[in-house]
Amino acid sequence: MVEGTITTTVDDLLELLKNKDNMAIEEVASKLKVPIKVVQSWIDFLVEEKILGIEFKFTKPFVYLNKPKNIIPELIEDEMPSIDKIKEDFKRKAEEKRISQKDVKNLWQNHILEEVEKKKDFFFKESRKRGFFNPEDLWIKYKKNLVKL
Repeated sequence: MVEGTITTTVDDLLELLKNKDNMAIEEVASKLKVPIKVVQSWIDFLVEEKILGIEFKFTKPFVYLNKPKNIIPELIEDEMPSIDKIKEDFKRKAEEKRISQKDVKNLWQNHILEEVEKKKDFFFKESRKRGFFNPEDLWIKYKKNLVKL
């Protein structure tokens, strides 16, 4: 433990699960020396937050630490493609389907706006977290800049 670091029993729970595939909730409570109802409430919260997962074998609950999802291997090697590369691929596929340039432009704008709209809640949450009190104006400006691409 790093000097000056405060840990909780919940940290101990996560550390306990770090190197295990899964563990029975009763065993977790026993190892942590915490009542099972308390451990269960922690686990319920951590499952909601997608930090932990829970599975049942017959009627016995087992808990496990959710691992970060693997990144697609080719993205690790080649890095994430730039927006310009994505746009060029989009245009190329549209040309192969013999879609007019005007329609390609409209389709691209619609595609971007649909994808961006999925991120709106995150954008607003992060804006407020950073102290921006009028995220709506920022959102509108952000979307306009994206569509100009």
